[in-house]
Amino acid sequence: MSHYTIANNKGFTLAEVLITLGIIGIVAAMTLPSLVTKYKDKELITRTKKVYSDINNALLLAQKDYGVSYDNSFLFNTTDDTATVAEKFAKYFKGAKFCKNSSQKGCSKYYYDIKYSKLALDKNNMTTSYNADTAPRIILTDGAIIQLKNNQYDNCIGSAAATETDDYLRPVKDENGQTITHEYTLTNCGAITFDVNGVKKPNQFGRDVYHSAVRIRNIVPQPDYHKGYQSFENILTGKDELEYVNYSKGKPIDNE
Repeated sequence: MSHYTIANNKGFTLAEVLITLGIIGIVAAMTLPSLVTKYKDKELITRTKKVYSDINNALLLAQKDYGVSYDNSFLFNTTDDTATVAEKFAKYFKGAKFCKNSSQKGCSKYYYDIKYSKLALDKNNMTTSYNADTAPRIILTDGAIIQLKNNQYDNCIGSAAATETDDYLRPVKDENGQTITHEYTLTNCGAITFDVNGVKKPNQFGRDVYHSAVRIRNIVPQPDYHKGYQSFENILTGKDELEYVNYSKGKPIDNE
């Protein structure tokens, strides 16, 4: 007579399943935000490369129209103000919309505050941001926004003055309580600031907003670490890493 033994295969209990699911949930909650941020940063890097390329192509088209090569001084000349140069430049972006100022109909939404890439504080140690100004805007068909400034320097060389600030962009004062300013020589025809995804968040330098200097021959990242310089350099050199501080505006910070 043959005898068969049926193995008693014990499965997982409900408690064990719930504990396992709980652990998985905790791990997912800890890692998912980081993965989402990395994915969004990668997407923003790709958009930055495209907009930067579009701007360079527009400058090349302008140079062709002016009959010059590698010379942006003909567009960023001494006779045209910023609004005039911006309107001329907008024509080199197919389908672009031009906003001379925020009061123009349908343009107010393109003027908004931008957080700095590094922590910035006001005089009350509250986190602050870059205040939107009234400079002209060029809105591309993909939603990117370009802001332009013409320095109106002869041969793109001129003098400028800047207020000395600390690591948090607060003005440094002398023993008499007066802000300290420095004069220096600037070799820029102008400046171009661009937001690669327009009005969409995060609206922060070093993530979706970048500040560049227009030289005679090219455009380069402006060496301002509060306006995304390091991220911009990383993108252009192929490192593809965004460096920024994720903060909220209007929060008190004790940094003393």
